[in-house]
Amino acid sequence: MQRMEEIKQQEITKEQIVLVGDCVIENIDIERYFPDLIVFNNGISGDTTIQLQESLYKRAIKYKPKKLFISIGTNDIGTDHRDVKQIYQNIMDICLELKKRTKDTEIHLVSVMTVNPANIDYINREFVDSRDNFEINMLNYYLKNFARKNKIKFIDVTKELSNNFDQLCLDYTFDGFHLNESGLSILSKLIREYV
Repeated sequence: MQRMEEIKQQEITKEQIVLVGDCVIENIDIERYFPDLIVFNNGISGDTTIQLQESLYKRAIKYKPKKLFISIGTNDIGTDHRDVKQIYQNIMDICLELKKRTKDTEIHLVSVMTVNPANIDYINREFVDSRDNFEINMLNYYLKNFARKNKIKFIDVTKELSNNFDQLCLDYTFDGFHLNESGLSILSKLIREYV
């Protein structure tokens, strides 16, 4: 996988900020939103909790990050059709592994983004129709409780990016699933608040 090779080639500076997860993370423009910080964007589009578990050392642990931000789970629902409890268990396992192996790292869980199933031409039906907002919100509910009980920070970007129907607001997406520049700007600002 080309993206994994790019990540492996990075020159590591320890005790910095690391972002891991799927396209939500990979699409963040580090130079634009974090120009004054050393931030490693180790997001991989299409990533699932299983893939993150398998690559956790290479993408996070070996950096011994000061702060780590994780956004993962939507592809488990949309691509792998895993049930919410299994996804939640995988994310718990990832966090507990990190707590064990990088004790000084401050872990931040970023909520899983909802989708917008609007009946509009530019909506990517393949991505949007394979995800259920009820399941996404249930997963976020579990993650928020887990974070609170385990002294992990939970960043609720879903709330900030949603419309009045608990769907991804069309102002922040170009296909009902991926964030556009406005959405990425809000996401990056929310992450920055915890840096």
